[in-house]
Amino acid sequence: MAAIVVFALIVSGVAVMNARGALQNARRSAAAAEIRILDPTVTAYGLDHSGYAGMTASALKQEYGAHPDNAMTSTLAITGATASSYCIQIRDGAWYAAQRGPSAAIETSQKAICR
Repeated sequence: MAAIVVFALIVSGVAVMNARGALQNARRSAAAAEIRILDPTVTAYGLDHSGYAGMTASALKQEYGAHPDNAMTSTLAITGATASSYCIQIRDGAWYAAQRGPSAAIETSQKAICR
């Protein structure tokens, strides 16, 4: 009987660890997807303003109706916005996703990328 209980606890522990890993992977993917979703809005801002200088999260929301997922809205940050570049970042749980400029790849990390 004790062996069955130990086996059940081991199986439960493995299942919990797999579920936790899947949740973290989903959050990482969701954050990166939000950056991809915002890309056309950021591009439009750059075209309309002859660059990215002055681009803020609130400007994207007010001028272009950009609304990230409700859980991530408060984590949207734009730093280093110049005429030719920017760093846009969003966080979902422990995962950050960011893009450093119009042609840069989307990066993900468990630490802030844009500073």
